[in-house]
Amino acid sequence: MLGYLRAAAGLFLTLGSSLATIVGGWLGSGEETAERVMAWWGRAFVRAGGWKVRVEGMESLPAGGAVLVSNHQSLVDIPLLLSAFPRPVKFIAKRELGEIPLFGKAMAEAGNLFIDRDDPRDAVQMLRDASSRLQRGQLLVVFPEGTRSDDGSIGEFKPGAFYLAQKSGAPVVPVHIDGGCLALPKGSFRFRRVPLSVWVLPPLTVDEGAGGSKERIAASVRERIVSARAAGKKET
Repeated sequence: MLGYLRAAAGLFLTLGSSLATIVGGWLGSGEETAERVMAWWGRAFVRAGGWKVRVEGMESLPAGGAVLVSNHQSLVDIPLLLSAFPRPVKFIAKRELGEIPLFGKAMAEAGNLFIDRDDPRDAVQMLRDASSRLQRGQLLVVFPEGTRSDDGSIGEFKPGAFYLAQKSGAPVVPVHIDGGCLALPKGSFRFRRVPLSVWVLPPLTVDEGAGGSKERIAASVRERIVSARAAGKKET
């Protein structure tokens, strides 16, 4: 029963924060205010879930713009990452997320980017917008698996995030998150109190002239995250 009450509190926080962000946009408060509201929502959502979060490796985070490449386990991942990072993070997500009533509009107001994977022109425009944000020192999160994992296993990485890093010159920061698939399993509406973790791994530079294909780079970054997952499991 408590798990459902926690989920209801999370839903209430999501609706309230989304409305506040949208109204702020109408009043011209700007993206910076919207991203502060979303960061507050992330922290409040995690508290509502009763989750204890372990964060490691934040000293690896570059000072400027970077592409944060993370595995994807659950709907909890977005508020978890918003709450974990000391700087604002933006998400590059599929268009369907932006179509969620209220929440999608709030995400857009906070500067998150959406891509229609079936529209090449949309992908080109998103690439330009993302590159501009990276040059301004922003942190962009990409979930290269393209979908959530039911059991915490890490699927194959699509190369789009690494193409963005190549074109922009921004470093790639692998991020391993764990616990989300247990905290809020796919299709469930009940929060479960389990430990959550965010592990920021050392960045790497994707050099377009180094001869490495996007596919090989994607496989290499995935292997780093898989290794981090294995190391984390040995500690528990």
